[in-house]
Amino acid sequence: MKRRLAAILAADAVSFSAFAGRDEEAAIRALKGHIGAMEPVIGLHSGRIVKGTGDGFLAEFGSVVDAVSCADTAQKLMAERNAAQAEESRLLFRIGVHVGDIVIDGDDVLGDGVNVAARLEALAPPGGVAISARVREDVEGKLDLAFADAGLRELKNIARPVHVFTLGAAIALAPAPALALPDKPSVAVLPFANMSAAAEDDYFADGVTEEIIAALAHVPSVFVIARNSSFTYKGLNVDVREVGRALGVRYVLEGSVRRGGARLRVTGQLVDAETGKHIWAEKFDGGLEEVFDLQDRIAGEVAAAIAPEIRSAEIARGLRKRPESLDAYDLYLRAQDALHRSRLNEAWDLLAKAEAAAPGYAKAMALRAWLTTIGHMFGALTTEEAREAGRRLARQALDLDGSDPEVAAYAGYSLGFLDAAHEQALRLLEETTERCPSFAWAWISSSFISVYTGDAEAAIRKAETGLRLSPRDPLAFRAYIALCLANVITGDYEKVLDYASRGLSMNPRATLMLRYRLLACQKLEMTEEAQKARRRHDEIYPTFRISEYEAIARDTLKSDPRLWSAVVEALREAGFPE
Repeated sequence: MKRRLAAILAADAVSFSAFAGRDEEAAIRALKGHIGAMEPVIGLHSGRIVKGTGDGFLAEFGSVVDAVSCADTAQKLMAERNAAQAEESRLLFRIGVHVGDIVIDGDDVLGDGVNVAARLEALAPPGGVAISARVREDVEGKLDLAFADAGLRELKNIARPVHVFTLGAAIALAPAPALALPDKPSVAVLPFANMSAAAEDDYFADGVTEEIIAALAHVPSVFVIARNSSFTYKGLNVDVREVGRALGVRYVLEGSVRRGGARLRVTGQLVDAETGKHIWAEKFDGGLEEVFDLQDRIAGEVAAAIAPEIRSAEIARGLRKRPESLDAYDLYLRAQDALHRSRLNEAWDLLAKAEAAAPGYAKAMALRAWLTTIGHMFGALTTEEAREAGRRLARQALDLDGSDPEVAAYAGYSLGFLDAAHEQALRLLEETTERCPSFAWAWISSSFISVYTGDAEAAIRKAETGLRLSPRDPLAFRAYIALCLANVITGDYEKVLDYASRGLSMNPRATLMLRYRLLACQKLEMTEEAQKARRRHDEIYPTFRISEYEAIARDTLKSDPRLWSAVVEALREAGFPE
């Protein structure tokens, strides 16, 4: 057995048993939805869920700062999710964090770090966090959190008393103002419920939902909310009128998926979000091999119901190529699920398996090409070997199926980033947003390429369009990065600081954003905050060198000098090594 030092986060749903006693199915759905929503947050903090613990879970982190930051972010997310729920339907979590020696036993972890974290969790206030004195010492001055001293406490089966500090229950932010309705029919597709006997078929139900969203996004005359915003409601008992208000849409599509053997049943119902009245409902049955046709039929009937004037050709799947193998499609859906949970290595492996199962699966190739660019968003300087693999995948995907808007967008952006092919990337992305104006990811990716070329005005417009298409996106840090960069070009450092802070609240390990926060703090004469950004950057990326960053920005990305020259000056002023 192996040992190592690690930070352990233990979480437990406080009121689960009482909730389950009233409505077991709703309680299980809410628990899974909440934990599913927290998993990407854990991934963005470089943690991993080790195991479930009935109505909670254990997660492991290499950094205690990341573990505590994750606990705080997760509780704020839970407060937001619970805000729209009736009192009796709310699940509150307690979270405990400790750092200590752990024993690795297969996929499980044992030892002091685990035991103390579990005991601390029981001492946390519902909706709050409890940490040990050792954890508090490690995060002192690194996180803007005010912990209350709960004193020395005797913990069950722990030999020595532990000095405990607590963070009170997170408070949900006030609801954002209602968004104005777009000037064309608008719809949000909520995650379809998994009605299959196997609970693990959630990924398949989610995949069907995502494919319906993608099919609707191909209809230029319909405004469709992006997947990441729609899925913030997963597991929640929601009022469609509140969904319509929060997302700024007129219609909401709900449904369910049941997969049994080789058969598939998908139900859908379309609701007017202003009145709450059902305006369309249908049940679709077929063989599993008909899944693509079922998805397109639902998208087509929804589009026709909310915009009767559109032509049938607008809702056709068009030239999008379907994988030759259902096994390959299943692997692709699993990869999407892993990607949305921030399990990037798992997503890469599943996409590679999908390609092996269906040689020529262009969308899997294009998505894998994009995965090679993500390291930079987390602050790592991508290796040339990885960049070349991404370029190769992107070119192959375009050669195989460049007419598919999703393939064109993923592959085009990847070449713009990995090969500095800015003109080609802009052309492919702008053609995609013209054909699929509801494709939020393409808008935000196009914003990045515009900013690399120095077109700040276009970059801001595109990023704001992407955010309107996904107004509740918990992973919106890509848009905030693009807006941050655009405002570096315009010299508006108040906005740079705002967007860098928003991005870091979602992805605290994004050293790229820490550099821009450092720059903004220096320009705004916020010396203490600039020093804090420097210390955090050193902790995450101790081997960083200015020359490597400058070479990537200047020679590899070939980005506008205004994006990086001021940052290089700020890094030198802060004392980073050359």
